[in-house]
Amino acid sequence: MSASESLPVDRIRSVEGSHNVRDLGGLVAADGRKVRQGRIFRSDYPGFADVAGGEGVRALGLRSVVDLRRRAEADLELVSWADHGVEHHRIPLSAGGASSWHAKYHAYLTHRPETVVLAVRRVMDVGAHPVLFHCAAGKDRTGAVAALVLAALGVDEEQIVADYVLTDAGLESILRRLGGIDFYAEMLGPGGLEAQRPRAAYMRGFLAWLEAEGGATAWLLAHGITVEEIEEFRTAMLETDESLA
Repeated sequence: MSASESLPVDRIRSVEGSHNVRDLGGLVAADGRKVRQGRIFRSDYPGFADVAGGEGVRALGLRSVVDLRRRAEADLELVSWADHGVEHHRIPLSAGGASSWHAKYHAYLTHRPETVVLAVRRVMDVGAHPVLFHCAAGKDRTGAVAALVLAALGVDEEQIVADYVLTDAGLESILRRLGGIDFYAEMLGPGGLEAQRPRAAYMRGFLAWLEAEGGATAWLLAHGITVEEIEEFRTAMLETDESLA
């Protein structure tokens, strides 16, 4: 059985207008506690917000959104989150001269670490949950933030990798959509589907880089996240025996 086959299937949310929406809840931390569902979601561009009068927004119960895209992307398309009563934070992640399309995910953390920390802090803010964070495809920038958040909760490498590769299921539809927008078509280049697949080795490489830095939690602490923030986040997000009773 592959790692992805062991993941709870109810984490994947089917919402018209998007192709890569899933709940980070349902995974299990090293101490055996399960990450609560319905609190943190990741996605590709959340076009579902503009479908059926925002039914998908209400279904997820969103209170806040963290948009990891650049200004040029947001200028092309942006949900009017205020109309849905949702707080919106645009925190653009950048890999600088490194190509995120080739899975150099640690470049986000070395080029502009302050933006990564701010994005993670927004996602960890339990007072603003349920929260959704996204980029364009929900694979690279979103994948890096998801890995940090899950690692901070004590989720192991196999589950983080398995969550990452789940994007493959919707990738063809995602690329078809992005390929119809000149800005993204130029970025994607001629490589097609195979060049964009979320391969497990890419995420393992990122996690290995983090491990060399002392681990995800150590990296976050070294760059401004506090012990108190992480403990509050873990307390809120990891189910206890009482909450399961």
